[in-house]
Parts: sequence; C-alpha cells; structure tokens
Amino acid sequence: MYNFKNSKSNIINILKSKTPIEDKEKIPANQEFTYANAVRTWVSAIFVDIKSSSELFKNRDEKLARLLRAFTSEIITIFQDSNNYNQIGIRGDCVYAIYSTPQKDDIKDVFDIAVKTNTFMKMFNKLLTEQGYSNIGVGIGLGTDKQLIIKAGRSGTGINDKIWIGDAVVDASNLSSIANRYGYKKIAMNSCFYNNIKKYYEKKPWFNYISNSTYYNDGFYECDIVNTEFDNWIKGGMKDNV
Repeated sequence: MYNFKNSKSNIINILKSKTPIEDKEKIPANQEFTYANAVRTWVSAIFVDIKSSSELFKNRDEKLARLLRAFTSEIITIFQDSNNYNQIGIRGDCVYAIYSTPQKDDIKDVFDIAVKTNTFMKMFNKLLTEQGYSNIGVGIGLGTDKQLIIKAGRSGTGINDKIWIGDAVVDASNLSSIANRYGYKKIAMNSCFYNNIKKYYEKKPWFNYISNSTYYNDGFYECDIVNTEFDNWIKGGMKDNV
C-alpha cells in the first residue's frame, strides 16, 4: 500500500544521494547499472513510425493483427543485423532500437539498417498488395549523441528500465514522426548522425539539409536511399532462386 510519509523520505534520500557519472566507450552490460550510478557514452537510435496509424488502427480485426505482427517481426530482425544493439522495443506505433556506437563505423552500420528498412518496406507493401491488404507507409528517424544513461524504477520490485538523457533517442523519435510526411523523405537524421557518416558519401548527392521546418526545431538531413541488391530482387519479382 502506498504510504505518503515513506514516499517523502524516499524522495529526499534520492535527491540528496550521490550519483557518480562514469564515461564509458560503450554502453555497459545491464548488471553494471545500479540505482546509484550513471553512465555517459555515445549512442545512436533508430525509430520506425507507422504513418496514419490512427486510421489504420480503426480496423481492429484479424487482418490488422496479422499485418502488425509481420511488420514488427521483420523490422526487429533487421534491427538485429548489428551486434551493437542494446535495446529493441515497440512504443505505440513505433518500433525502435538503441545502439552503442563508439566509432563512426558503428554509426554507419545503423544507417545501413535504416536503408535496409527503407528497402524492406517496398517488399512488404508489394506482398501486402498480393495478399489483399492495404499498403502502409513509415518514417525512419535516426539520432546520435553522447547520452547520459541511468537505471530508473523501484528497487526490489523488478520494475526498472534505462532512461536515455540526450538527443539521440529524442531526435530519432521526433524525426520518425515527420519523415515520409509533410513532403519530407522517408529517412531523416539529426545533424550529429549525418556528420558522422558523411565521409562515406562525400561524392553522393543523396542527402538534403532542411534548415527550417515548421515541424522540427533544429536542422536535419533527409534521404530516400535503398539497398541496391535488395531493391533489384524486389523489382525482379522476388524469386526465391535469385
């Protein structure tokens, strides 16, 4: 039972306690997080947001259940293509992943996952059409930042999670909501993410910089890149022997 007098003491104890922050190269293992420490490290996040989900979710039937199950299952499988993932989850109409990215190559891996996801949607919608389902659209948001990470919850209850304090997760989530919407392209990333991958694409005019948006406070980069091998297979009829 909730005891407000005990609650007052708990709050004061937490607010007065020391919380040492340790800089780490990578996100530590879960067991290294306690209710008394904090970690600061480089993190990248990807969010895949279903467009017009309020309309889609009005059809609360078996077909919608199958569509969402197929969609989330395959997106999660794509997210697992990098061994650096720390957390994968579903938040409302978004599927997301958070990665430990101490090196630029690690951030490039997350971008490759975004490109693969973008290409996957072409296959997914083609299969939906063939099976008599309506197509869906998604926006893909990417963010990178040096995040502060804490374990939060209630000691002894088993109810806890990490809180990610910084721009990586927030920006990826916000950008996924405007990507593939308002005339923007399907992949959107914060400036920190782009600045860490641009060396791989210096001669490729694939990225647009949006300096002023009604829907997003900061400048961001957008693109609509697909995986060529995957895309050609889709265009070729998705034959199993190709």
